[in-house]
Amino acid sequence: MKDQMIDPKTLRKVAGCFATGVTVVSVRTPEGSIHGMTASSFLSVSLAPPLVLFSVMNENQLNNYLEKGAKVGISILDEQREDVSNHFAKITLLDNPPEFIEKEETPVLTQSHAWYATTVEELIPAGDHVLVLCRVEALEANLDANPLIYYKGYKKLK
Repeated sequence: MKDQMIDPKTLRKVAGCFATGVTVVSVRTPEGSIHGMTASSFLSVSLAPPLVLFSVMNENQLNNYLEKGAKVGISILDEQREDVSNHFAKITLLDNPPEFIEKEETPVLTQSHAWYATTVEELIPAGDHVLVLCRVEALEANLDANPLIYYKGYKKLK
């Protein structure tokens, strides 16, 4: 059976039918600044050992800072942080960039629904993306907040 060509626009549209949370993945650059990107492709992989995974497009600048052993913050956004999601997705930029704090030598957003401080375990090439497998070093959640949801191209359910 021949491989069937799948239209990328259709694939994106169908994938958008699966509601996901919205995260900001962040790293400290060698120069000391923080580089971040919005990611909805995030999942918990294992409880023992504690592993999580996210994916990054091959062309994304974040790849310049990802290597085994790199410290990566994953901040899960709450429903009030659509502006932060848009900022790191480069849809609209905020006048005052969001603030980060250091947790286990890892930058995480100060105002987030939850966060993970992680260390990159493995980078796995996967088509036009790289899967980034990370070991969780520390984590925290604000259980009183509601998550920001990405569904069918919208950042939150109404």
